[in-house]
Amino acid sequence: MSLPKLNHLLVACLGFTPLACDPFGIWEDWHGGGGGPDIDGVTMIDAKAGFSCDFDLAPGLPPEVIGPTIERDRMYMSDQPGMLYGKHLPLAIDPMTGDFSSGGRYLFETKKQAAAYAKWVTEDYILDGVQFLEREGVLDPHCFEWTNIGAFELGDVSTDHIVMRTERWSIPNNRNWKRYLQQRLPDLAQDAVDAGLTGVWLLYNRHERLVEIVYIDDRVAPPAPGELDFGSIFALASVPTLGAAFDDKGWTRVLDRTHFVLSIWFQFEAGDNGEGSLWPNSPPLPEPFCGDGVCSVSRGEANDTCAVDCTPTCGDAECDPDEGTNNCPGDCRIRPEF
Repeated sequence: MSLPKLNHLLVACLGFTPLACDPFGIWEDWHGGGGGPDIDGVTMIDAKAGFSCDFDLAPGLPPEVIGPTIERDRMYMSDQPGMLYGKHLPLAIDPMTGDFSSGGRYLFETKKQAAAYAKWVTEDYILDGVQFLEREGVLDPHCFEWTNIGAFELGDVSTDHIVMRTERWSIPNNRNWKRYLQQRLPDLAQDAVDAGLTGVWLLYNRHERLVEIVYIDDRVAPPAPGELDFGSIFALASVPTLGAAFDDKGWTRVLDRTHFVLSIWFQFEAGDNGEGSLWPNSPPLPEPFCGDGVCSVSRGEANDTCAVDCTPTCGDAECDPDEGTNNCPGDCRIRPEF
């Protein structure tokens, strides 16, 4: 079924109970941010919730510590229950100051899992004796749990998630906006398809009165060797906003930021034997490397390929005496039991 036809069906059914007007089982899938069918090659991601953080990075952070720091975090953060493919880790560069901001964009299978993750990352995730958001390099963090109204994979996460844009609005507290957002979802997805984007998420936080759109795109052209892909950043930043309809409602736009996708994570497997992280803009942006002090088994590091980082047994899912959360986080776990 095409997106315009789906939109017509949803609008026509708004006056009925979902099950009374659901000949194809579509409303049940879409309602509340569940997974849905493929629609003309457009895949709806089966996620009911999300989580995001944004924070500035302290100036002077040595580039060589960025890759291993993120890899250590990946092996703990992506091990949390219900996290779907791809935490997208953004990196924005202020063109006026050169300052960096980062954070994360996540999707979860259930609201309960997203809530548990939000509590864990904002309160209980302690590494090297320091809570995550209290690290020296993390400044002014803002983290939110979301209801996923709908998220679409429009491309291939392995190859064409290069840049991303986040728009966020503060909204009136005079109603529950979920139904309105569900009604807007098909048009939003169609706009993303028409723009040639490779992903789009629509998120809602009723408690904090926020709405967010995250959209993702491929390169417009290969950058020159060794150069950052500012062409793709500028192209995504200059496209007509997907949230124009929300501005027309008088909502207050509180964020509109375009980022490089620094890293993409997949679900962790014991010993770090799962799918390795992606670093679509590295080089020239920093990335993990042999000799950075962290054994990243999922990226092909082992004792016979990177002995400087990897012990002979790193990757066997057992924390041996010569291993710890620094050099072999894939084996040495801090994840609490749920």
